[in-house]
This record gives sequence, C-alpha cells and structure tokens, in this order.
Amino acid sequence: ATHQLLTNIFEFISIVILSNDKYREITGALITERDLQILERCNRDTIPALESIVGSDILGLRLSLDDESVERELRAAGDIWSEHILENAKAYIMTFLYIFITVIGGYPIASSIAKGANLPADSGVFYIVRLFDALIYFYLPQINILFIRFFQGRPLRHRMVGRTVVIGDVPWVAQCAEAFLSKIFACSYSIAGLNVHSANPSDHLVHRMTHQL
Repeated sequence: ATHQLLTNIFEFISIVILSNDKYREITGALITERDLQILERCNRDTIPALESIVGSDILGLRLSLDDESVERELRAAGDIWSEHILENAKAYIMTFLYIFITVIGGYPIASSIAKGANLPADSGVFYIVRLFDALIYFYLPQINILFIRFFQGRPLRHRMVGRTVVIGDVPWVAQCAEAFLSKIFACSYSIAGLNVHSANPSDHLVHRMTHQL
C-alpha cells in the first residue's frame, strides 16, 4: 500500500513538472517522458501483482488455484532462501551443543569410538585419535553445514561465505527494495545477516555485481 501510494505521488509530481518548462528549469529535474511511462506502468500493474503475491483480490476473496501459483512459487522460493540464510545460525547452535556435550562429558566422538574399541589410553595410536578430535573441533562449523545441506537436499558444494542479495531493477524500485531489505536485517546477528546491493540491469549491474554472485 505504501509503495502504491508513493508511486502515485511521484507520478503526480512528475506530471506537474513535465507539464511546464519553467518547473523543469527551477527544479532541475531529470525526469523524462520515458520515466513517466514506466511509472504509469508500475501504477497499473502493482495492484494485480500484489493480488497474485498475497493470493487474494482487493475484496479479500481467495484467488483461483491457477492464480495462486505466484504465491505458492514465492513461498517455496522463500523456504529455500530461508534455509540458505539460516544455515550458519543452525550450524552455530549445533557446534555449541557438540562442544558443550563432549567437553563437559569428556567423550569426544573419535576418542569415544577408540575407547569403545578397547584401545589403550597410553597407546601411541591414541594421539592420532585425539588429532582427529581436534580436527573435528576445528572444522565443526563446516561439517555441520554439510550435514544441514545433506538432510535438506541442497547442494553440498555451495560456497560457505557471507550471504549477498543483489536487486536488479530500475533505480527507484531497486533502491527502495534495497533500503527496505537492508533495514529488515539491520539488527540481525552476523550469523543470520546478509549484504544487500542494488543495480540497474540496463546500466551497471553486470560489471558491478555479477562477480560477487
């Protein structure tokens, strides 16, 4: 609703400015007729697009199953996206639990297997076992991420790096979406946060952003 209202206000101001050359000169506006056409298209298409996104029409009635396909696709994409964003937080919790249980209980997994196999604690091989325990502690976050991806059926070889969202659209849409999304995650913990960027696909998106994806 806010987006639609601001679009109408912006379109009205643009029409007023473009209707008089003196207004253009005083404001120094760079708005063109092409920009105004895009605004009008956004104004016409926003309401039907919002209906498809939420799955209900302007009267609150549910859309048909075919018309609800956009909502279902967005929810499915959102589920995948949330799993991707939250995997670091889940791996952090799993790492926390493993360290606390094994350190307090005194039974790291490799050492426990060795003791279960009746390997003498003073044996030289036991140092190798402890080396495996140390390596498990060191690589535990990555190991947990691989476990999470395996059970969720997601690609195991995806990079384990910071999360980045790049929004490609006309400037006023991309910049508004960037500001909105970045503010949502402004107070999130670093393990569940992400970087947000925006760019114009017909201008600088390719050479500024594609190498980061």
